[in-house]
Amino acid sequence: MVLYPELLEGVLPRGINMPPDVSQERTVKAWDMSDPSICQSEEWRDDMCAKAVAVGSGGYTDLDSQEVVVRLISFDDPTTADAMFEGEGTVGEVGQNPPGDEIDGYEAMSPADGWGGRGFNVRQGAVIAKVEYGWAEDSEVSDRLMDITKMVVERIRQAQSGDNPTASLR
Repeated sequence: MVLYPELLEGVLPRGINMPPDVSQERTVKAWDMSDPSICQSEEWRDDMCAKAVAVGSGGYTDLDSQEVVVRLISFDDPTTADAMFEGEGTVGEVGQNPPGDEIDGYEAMSPADGWGGRGFNVRQGAVIAKVEYGWAEDSEVSDRLMDITKMVVERIRQAQSGDNPTASLR
């Protein structure tokens, strides 16, 4: 099932689906591709934006020391998403039996802001997700990146199967 904006927005977790200490929602929204610059502003490559049918983004924070950003891009079919996906995660990056059809890990740091973090790019069917978990470098926070990524992948699977996306970390 192709996830157009209305369905893609439902895939994005709401604050109630996130761990309690990062449940403060920022913008949670999906857009069609009538304005491709929105896709580009969500940090997707130009070639991806040219083929996408919808993009979505959600942010979650504790307003102090940690934040999670989930970005989604939806294509007409899994073949297109597969062609657009770059990277291949190693067991050291993504563990045994990681979620999704394809997954790749990366470091996400903003030294100027004093924040560190990690992220996963993951493809499930015709949707690619970027899930980033960041924290203030002097903070002690529990790293939930893989748990959040698994939840996002499950929400994508549910929507692609025609079910309501209900996967949650609560």
